[in-house]
Amino acid sequence: MTLARNALKAKIATGAMVTGTLAMDMRAPAYVHLLADAGFDSIFFDLEHGVYDLPMVADLIGTTRLCGITPIVRVPDLRYGDIARLLDAGAQGVMIPRIDTADQVEEAIRHIKYPPRGDRGAASVRGATDYHEVPPRELISHMNNETLVIIQIERAQAITNLDAIASVPGVDVLLVGPYDLAIALDAPSTTDPIVIAAMDQVVAAGQRHGVTTGTHASDPAILKGWHAKGMNMMLCGSDLRFLQNGAKAMLAGLR
Repeated sequence: MTLARNALKAKIATGAMVTGTLAMDMRAPAYVHLLADAGFDSIFFDLEHGVYDLPMVADLIGTTRLCGITPIVRVPDLRYGDIARLLDAGAQGVMIPRIDTADQVEEAIRHIKYPPRGDRGAASVRGATDYHEVPPRELISHMNNETLVIIQIERAQAITNLDAIASVPGVDVLLVGPYDLAIALDAPSTTDPIVIAAMDQVVAAGQRHGVTTGTHASDPAILKGWHAKGMNMMLCGSDLRFLQNGAKAMLAGLR
């Protein structure tokens, strides 16, 4: 049998722009199908701010895999149990919030990767293997190569430590959380010059260390602007934002 490749990671490796969106409240498999039909590369299931529990998100991860796009999870914290169980359920990448130091990155990678790089415990016949039995060496090699590691940059200390964070082997993406970053920098908005300058530093650190960078926004013009500056991972809106924008646009058109 052939284990599923991580299409998002493969596309990132080409230097192309990749797209994703946050899922926080929508629990219907139909929503996953709609996003796949729209052409998204990935869905980020948010367990930091969203309403999902493990059984619920495991079902949605399975649907996402069947739809041919990449399921990513944002975990609530740096806890092995959360990370390992979500990866076993079939998530093909993990986004870790509130990372400030290289030591935290090393801890995250130990939880995400199998030996010798990490200390993740092995389980076959799970969502990650599409419920097939896989020999241990094949499992370890495939998952260590295919699982995407996304580090969120959201606080002032992370900006100070960018080079150390980006230089940790195994980091695939530095993704800015602009709203939290604005709060951390005491800025009035995500478009304030101090926030823009910090995000420019993220782009530069990614380029120095060969790490992809990205950000999250609901305005495509903002995302296109960051893509022009060198960011390639575009996290676009969320389920609630899509519903809100669509409802407002419908009523505005009607009135």
